[in-house]
Amino acid sequence: MSALDSLAASLFAATSPLNPHAPHLKPLDTAIGSPPPAPLPPPRMAATNNPLCLSIDAGVATYKACVLDEKLRVVWTAAVDIDDELQEYGTRDGVHTLGDVVTTPSELRLHALDLLLEKLTRDSPDPTLVSRIACISGAGQPNTLHYLSHSFPTLLSSLQHSPQSRISSILSSQTAFALSSPATSGDTSASSQVRALEMHFGKLAIAQVLAEEGEEDHKPLAKGVVLEDGRDELVRRTGEKVASRSPISQLLKVVQEKGEENEGVLDRTGRIVLESGLLASIFLGELAPADAADACSTNLFNPVLGDWDDDILDFVMAGGENNATKIGKMRNLLGEVEKDGGIELGRVAPYFVQRFGFSPNCIVAPFTGSEPATFLSFPLASTSPPRTASHDCPPRDALVSLSSIAESDVLLVPCEQYVPAAERAIACHPAKAWWENPLAEGTKGQKEGEIDGTPEFIAIISSRDAGVGRALSRDLYCNGQWDVFSHLSAIVPHGGTIGLDEKYYAFFFPHGEATSAQGFIRFVAGAKVQEFTDRKINPRLLLESQFMSLRLRLGRLYRALLSPDDPRLAKTRPFDACGFPAFSSAFLPSRIVLVGDAAQNPAMSSLVSTIFDTPAFLPLASGLKSMATGQKGGLAHEEERDVLGGRKKTSAAALGAGYKAAWAFSRSAKGDRTPFREFLNAAIEAHSAEDTASHVNHKVEYEGRSATGTFASSSFATGSSASAPPPTILSLGSQSTPRTSHAAGETLEHEQTYRFDAQTSREWEENDKGRDLEPDPPGLTLVAMPDKDEWKYYSSMLPEFVRLERSALKGLV
Repeated sequence: MSALDSLAASLFAATSPLNPHAPHLKPLDTAIGSPPPAPLPPPRMAATNNPLCLSIDAGVATYKACVLDEKLRVVWTAAVDIDDELQEYGTRDGVHTLGDVVTTPSELRLHALDLLLEKLTRDSPDPTLVSRIACISGAGQPNTLHYLSHSFPTLLSSLQHSPQSRISSILSSQTAFALSSPATSGDTSASSQVRALEMHFGKLAIAQVLAEEGEEDHKPLAKGVVLEDGRDELVRRTGEKVASRSPISQLLKVVQEKGEENEGVLDRTGRIVLESGLLASIFLGELAPADAADACSTNLFNPVLGDWDDDILDFVMAGGENNATKIGKMRNLLGEVEKDGGIELGRVAPYFVQRFGFSPNCIVAPFTGSEPATFLSFPLASTSPPRTASHDCPPRDALVSLSSIAESDVLLVPCEQYVPAAERAIACHPAKAWWENPLAEGTKGQKEGEIDGTPEFIAIISSRDAGVGRALSRDLYCNGQWDVFSHLSAIVPHGGTIGLDEKYYAFFFPHGEATSAQGFIRFVAGAKVQEFTDRKINPRLLLESQFMSLRLRLGRLYRALLSPDDPRLAKTRPFDACGFPAFSSAFLPSRIVLVGDAAQNPAMSSLVSTIFDTPAFLPLASGLKSMATGQKGGLAHEEERDVLGGRKKTSAAALGAGYKAAWAFSRSAKGDRTPFREFLNAAIEAHSAEDTASHVNHKVEYEGRSATGTFASSSFATGSSASAPPPTILSLGSQSTPRTSHAAGETLEHEQTYRFDAQTSREWEENDKGRDLEPDPPGLTLVAMPDKDEWKYYSSMLPEFVRLERSALKGLV
């Protein structure tokens, strides 16, 4: 046999079914990894008894992929940093900024998806990983509308004829998009459009009231009154306050502006989609319907009716003019809305089978927004209040996402009633199945409680650009070090002072909001000051104001869920600024679940726990493990410790979308009708039982002092906010790593490993009984317990906090 024949035989053996070959990628298309020797046909379909689910988190600055197995364990992750890996687009934090205008190229988003899938295909040590993916879902960045051209569907279907080409090379800005660079959530240039919307719907609301009362003539109302009525009317219709970053404002701006690029944009547009709709359409190979939960963020959708609001479409399509008759055209541009978050939209497009080696039987589930996907990262207990005051308050969970730099903090809770308000957003539940509707076929004659275990809505309470405020405070007062930020937040007394007379407050208002307040605003004893005498108290006071704002708005949500004559409101003082009794547990959650890049900062988790007067937990999903010192980029001049098993950690949004994909696959493959929360709870409890059995003789206890002075106990089986994560449920499940603890702002010269025998472990458990600490719930690990004395202080300060915040927002100080 010649040398050439031997080489051919070895290549044939390398591509046998026992040795799957590389996916169909052209070497010139990418510089990531080693290129395959030649384009080859896709690998055979993997065995169906080991299916995987893929989720895509399309963040503003980072694209992340997360692969879960059938037990919902993270088996692989991948990430693309847009600024570093797509430098040819010249972005900073994933966007282009010119004054108040913040945009991102639509082509860039597809290019990032190209790189992410190439990394996922080539970097995984399992060559069958992609071929075993049975379902795909994902989460898109909020508030970004993509304007697809009329030729987009044709170009999309033509991808299968060019499997060697990248998606972004076929669906380019010149051919596939009517507007090459749409606005993102950081844009603040549409304030005039916000005012136009509020003025129009304010007049409309007033006219309706006068018509009901039979009045024809009335005195002209002040402009401020009309704007306020219009703001409330839009909130009532869409569940959310209109802001400059809202898609409705940006869409109206595109319609109104007659610039070089914006001229005739809608005439060149065949479909307007959010980022979630863009990604779903790409994977599906055809235009996908909008997700109902994500559609709620547009301010064009009515969550109660489950449909686009015709009056709003009428006004926007007319460019802010009255008497428009183009509602039908706008409806066609926005497309249909899918209310079932776990339905099968279809099979993955042939392009992904040919280029990356996906199975042709892989299904595509609806993609949603990043906030609804984050909500799905843990099965939260309902916010439903007891029917009477005599009943015990049922478990109520709240999920708090503590953001990284240039992002917002978000508090998410399930909500069974539609209770809109300007200070929160109400959206459709992102994982509610069609059969959970009492009017669905096959459910007639049953009581609603027997059918619907999933709340109709979710409530979203946001603190915009909270991470920006923390980063500025870090740079101004902590030498740019997150360690110092955490240390000062821990050692400074509550309220910034030990005294009882002078009370200190610090607020941060991001640029571009509809308010005269901008930047940092500080108060001492009720009076505004330029700077505190002791500058070191700034980080602590900033955190206090951010978390007190979240607590205040959550308490008002719980208040709105009660009837006006509920006995629990009897203790509310007349004209109370809070609107609810600050010291009542009826207006607090029973536990807090923390996610996000800053969630494992011990100073922040302890402060959240104290202000909400409830234990704070971290989910035990291994992909969420992060460093304990702060946020993304938290350690200056040091390598970030955000890797797990050699891979970068994933996000809560990616994990939530992955769980939804697994739920959709279970429904499609098995005909399962289990509600999402029950589906996820069952997986968590199963993993908890497995971990308990595997670690029963290897339990290690460690007690560490929290930042506020109380104690929290953590176990080997549950992990903590320390840097080295132990084996956990939903984990990668490799090696057992002893737990070590690093206090905020403190460096340990030597890592300490604690190993105890069974007798020592039992002695520690006996000692723990005196502290009344219950075992951690399945899927969670306790990281902080509240300080009751400090909570009383914060509760007593809430009315003054409200007064000062209102004064700052209205420019009265």
